[in-house]
Amino acid sequence: MGTYTVNGKFPGKKLKGEEQYKKLYHYTSFNTFVKIWCTKKLKLGELTEVNDLLEMNGNIQTESPQQTPLIFAYKDIRTSYKQLSFTMDYDSYIKGCMSPLMWGVYGDKRKGVCIEFDYKKLNIPNNFLKDIVKYFPAVKNVVTLPIELKTKKDIKNFVERNAKENFFIKQESWKGENEFRLISDKNDYLDISSAISSVYLTSYDSVECLCVEDLIKDKCEIKFIDYIKNPSGNESIPITRDTRKTRESYEKAKRSSSNVINSISQQALNFYNSKKDDENASLILEKYSFKQN
Repeated sequence: MGTYTVNGKFPGKKLKGEEQYKKLYHYTSFNTFVKIWCTKKLKLGELTEVNDLLEMNGNIQTESPQQTPLIFAYKDIRTSYKQLSFTMDYDSYIKGCMSPLMWGVYGDKRKGVCIEFDYKKLNIPNNFLKDIVKYFPAVKNVVTLPIELKTKKDIKNFVERNAKENFFIKQESWKGENEFRLISDKNDYLDISSAISSVYLTSYDSVECLCVEDLIKDKCEIKFIDYIKNPSGNESIPITRDTRKTRESYEKAKRSSSNVINSISQQALNFYNSKKDDENASLILEKYSFKQN
């Protein structure tokens, strides 16, 4: 049994293979979103600026003291790469835009924007490294440079041969990010000209939402994250709703003279305001009055 919502059947099923990154999601602040939308580019971030304590804190060792200069070459080459991080869909129901963790950490404390991309429409250059990040209870923090390495080019080839270990493995405390990553040492931006399929916010009537609607002008879907109660329990189930349609529906309901909930809410608020300075006052409103049409 499951619960059916506008997003399909809850709970979902595990995704496999390319289905995991068919859609990708990038969380950002509202101000950065405006730049992304206007330029149609995503800026790659420095690997030295990642927030994973272990990722840039590994040790490098050699099999021979004569190789010691290669340690500095490795550091130079390793830090020359830049990265873009995306969230994938978690399963067939829970989309990458529905993560409270990601909204809180990367979505400007839920005041930002989540951008959905169609993976096949991203203009990813052939020189990019790309893969799903894998998570493990413990990760190795020592890199041993093989004895046969002698030149900077050798180091470059070594880094790319071991790309999965170098760039796509993280400790499992980051598992909730469900990350798909792009890596490049030659590109500063990724062209996303035709790849944006939806934009998500956490409110349908915030200033940011109204600005996003005005900026996008129906060029893609604009939705917000909402929650409904599971009919078979108390669990909150995430759903997405169209921002404009939801706002218009609520505004219409508020203006309706026949909407009893409006009258009850206003009378309850007025009653509370009249009693709120007295912590011992009863806040039970015994009777409500309603106008007869």
